Amino acid sequence: MDGNWPFDDEAKRPEPNKVMGTPPHEEYRLLPGILAAGVHQIDGEAYHRDPCPEASLSSTLAKTMLAQSPLHAWTASPRLNPDWEPVEKKTFDIGRAAHRAILGAGGDYVAIPDEILASNGAASTKEAKAFIADARDAGQTPLKTAEVAQIHAMRDKAHAKLKALQIDLDPARSEMVAVAQIDGVWCRAMIDNVPLDARLPIYDFKTCENASPEACQKAILNYGYDVQAEHYRQVWRAATGEDRVFRFVFQEKSAPHEVCVVELGDDTLLIARKKIARAREMWGLCMQSGQWPGYPLGVHRVDLPTWAIERWLERESHEAAIKK
Repeated sequence: MDGNWPFDDEAKRPEPNKVMGTPPHEEYRLLPGILAAGVHQIDGEAYHRDPCPEASLSSTLAKTMLAQSPLHAWTASPRLNPDWEPVEKKTFDIGRAAHRAILGAGGDYVAIPDEILASNGAASTKEAKAFIADARDAGQTPLKTAEVAQIHAMRDKAHAKLKALQIDLDPARSEMVAVAQIDGVWCRAMIDNVPLDARLPIYDFKTCENASPEACQKAILNYGYDVQAEHYRQVWRAATGEDRVFRFVFQEKSAPHEVCVVELGDDTLLIARKKIARAREMWGLCMQSGQWPGYPLGVHRVDLPTWAIERWLERESHEAAIKK
């Protein structure tokens, strides 16, 4: 991310994009709906609107800061961007419903009656569209009956696998929100499940297409889940004093709906600590300055990775050998 962060070298800093943020305050007054430091249980909609004393850093915003730029994080912040709107996608529905079925928390899901679907099974009729709109307005996830059956199959598989691993995800301890100041930066995390016993790990549930350990490793790298894990650990520790292990529970959306429970290794966690500390530093500087830079100005030279170049050279060599 250093190449996207102009504050590292004042002499070379281009003129940044300027967007005013909320300046930090040493003292704050809690307004209705604003959470103090500590642990809370609130609904997902309230959490995602950022109920902290001032604009706070979530794991999603931290990953955005590191992978793209502070300006992208500003744009995705519900407290900083006056035009922010929650993102709703059909692709989120299975994951949201699976969270409800397996963790016992979050918005409920409801089956769309088969008789109001089109003849090809699509939810394209006037009645189906109205049903879906009403369900979403009520905070429910509308699913076709086949998708409900899919969710129930996932639930049964997950519960059986977790029971075999002696993992108990108490619904009363699902979707726990931790709020804390770390390095002078307000941070928040909604953790899928936190067992009451402080000696036990905290858990995050992910739906996926492939839950093999190798695929989980790739997902952690591609989606910045290492940053999420360390952010959650540190915010929970700052809010409670508990230093817990963090685990992911990956589950496949398609049959056989296999489950893989994953802990990050020591080397990965070491780098993750460096990453999240950098994200907090960037967030704090932007909050203080009111400047949220995007990508550096200039023309950027890009080379293919070494492995891609070597792959092409090997192909050339192989084809030359065939011609001979």
